[in-house]
Amino acid sequence: MPRRLLLLLPLLIPLFISGCSTPSHFEAVQPSSPQQAVLYLYRPEASNPGLMQPLRYDYPEVFIDGQSIGTLKFNSHRHVELAPGKHSVRITGLSPAAKWEPRDIEQSLTLKPAQITYLKLNVQYQLDEMVLGQPGPRYNIRLTPMRSEDAVYEIRHTKPQ
Repeated sequence: MPRRLLLLLPLLIPLFISGCSTPSHFEAVQPSSPQQAVLYLYRPEASNPGLMQPLRYDYPEVFIDGQSIGTLKFNSHRHVELAPGKHSVRITGLSPAAKWEPRDIEQSLTLKPAQITYLKLNVQYQLDEMVLGQPGPRYNIRLTPMRSEDAVYEIRHTKPQ
């Protein structure tokens, strides 16, 4: 039995290594036609020191123009194809699918034909306002438009939803 394992080991090691590595490549989905646009929403890990990630197990639901596109979990991304024009994005915990206590964030954006746009849900501890003895942590939560040149370097470390 140990001899068989030794023979299989060279075959199993590449599978193990590739399964454990973090994603290093990201290529955005292009709009299906020049008359469409793509919006990416992503939520990367926080940049705070230490291993604790703020609201790691909590997630909001995302609504675009009043329609749910699903939740946005920690360290993940999702995309949606939209018609060009003005759209409203709402990040909320006020829905049955969400597990999110912070207040809603609403933002408007205008998409152009064939455009790919990135919005980052940035969830950080507000370290300068956290004092020992005060109840609960405080958070800095923003929905930020990102330049594609910057977003692709962050989003490649997140998982698709």
